[in-house]
Amino acid sequence: MVQGKALRAVLSLCLLSLTCGYSAGKLLPGHIRKIYVPPFENHTTKYGIEQDLTTAVIEAFTDDNRLLVVSQAEADAMLRGVITHYEKGPLTFDRAQSVNEFKIEIAIAVEFEDLRKGKILWRDDNLRAWESYSETDPLEGEEEALKAAIATLARDIVSRTIEGW
Repeated sequence: MVQGKALRAVLSLCLLSLTCGYSAGKLLPGHIRKIYVPPFENHTTKYGIEQDLTTAVIEAFTDDNRLLVVSQAEADAMLRGVITHYEKGPLTFDRAQSVNEFKIEIAIAVEFEDLRKGKILWRDDNLRAWESYSETDPLEGEEEALKAAIATLARDIVSRTIEGW
């Protein structure tokens, strides 16, 4: 008798945990299962950043595994983006007013469209990410900070698309 109650309690907790987790149903309509991500446009002077961001976004959707990245002809939805701002500047200074840390900042305009219904599901004209790096190795530091900022933008895009944040 006690074992039966314990088993029912465990099963109840398992079922409860399955129903209370995150769901993709709040923003993402059920008919959207495949997404097309065309290359981001680059309206900055930072060469190649559009390729890196496009690749990072596609990889983030692939890693998330809730939407299949496909060609435009096969897609239920499309995510378009334009890199509107790239800036490198000082962040912190030492006592002699020399730069200790730099900051890179990226801003993008992005929209997610339901291709089946011809409706924009979300748009953000000023999605931003920034990262800092030290003066000790400025070239490698800038590239690593750029990669980190791009990864942040890619995660934010996937999260907003899937979960509505």
